[in-house]
Amino acid sequence: MKVPNKFNISLNRGFSMVELLVVVAVVFCLLVLVVGLGILLPSLAKAKAKAQRISCVNNLKQIGVATRIYATDNQDRVPWQVPAEERIGGRGYSGTADSLGKFEENWKHWQSLSNELSNPKVLRCPRDANRNQANSFVTKKPIGAAGNTIVPFGGDNGNLSFSYFVGSEADEAKPNNILSGDRNIAFGQYDNDLDSKGEIKKLGKKFTGKNRPMWTESLHENQGDILLSDSSVQQSSDSKLAQYLIDSSANDNEILFPRGL
Repeated sequence: MKVPNKFNISLNRGFSMVELLVVVAVVFCLLVLVVGLGILLPSLAKAKAKAQRISCVNNLKQIGVATRIYATDNQDRVPWQVPAEERIGGRGYSGTADSLGKFEENWKHWQSLSNELSNPKVLRCPRDANRNQANSFVTKKPIGAAGNTIVPFGGDNGNLSFSYFVGSEADEAKPNNILSGDRNIAFGQYDNDLDSKGEIKKLGKKFTGKNRPMWTESLHENQGDILLSDSSVQQSSDSKLAQYLIDSSANDNEILFPRGL
């Protein structure tokens, strides 16, 4: 029996003009979305990196101010110029000079600024993802419930709690001397990104060949930030880093590095 045409279902029916236009429009929108994301995502990444760089600069500025406040209360000396116990004119002073030369205690120099900084987060560059997320300057967790939420700054992993090196020859009276800066420096055979302990390095002032300080790409795409003893912060390329070291009044440009990993 022949089925009336109105009940026929054609399995080979092609797209109508409206359906074809809808499909083309959807494909076009998807292409626009993909292309847009391809343009937008790198821009967002650059914007995020720029914001983190600004935050890093602000961290170093706060460290500079904190160091100045400490120096004002300690006869114009930074913490690593002051012995652990000292009395002058009947007044007691306490610093970290006794830890100089001991790379495993590099973290103690920043811990000594706990009163001035209040929060160890300031010592971490936002781009430095592998730092201990310390929330207290203590060396060990308090016993009991009080320690449940504490991440100590110091102790065996203290050198992994901060992103900024210490310039051991920083001096209030010598504004060009380097006080601190981003840790991601390579010099000769040394690369901080590969340092699993912390280190003390004398970068000097004469640079030739491979013995030139340079920034690694780990934090700010082969650049970095430098804090001088006058509390100013400078964004720096490799060539500017070398120039700041040359212009410094320090003889050795000794740098106390945190761990890189």
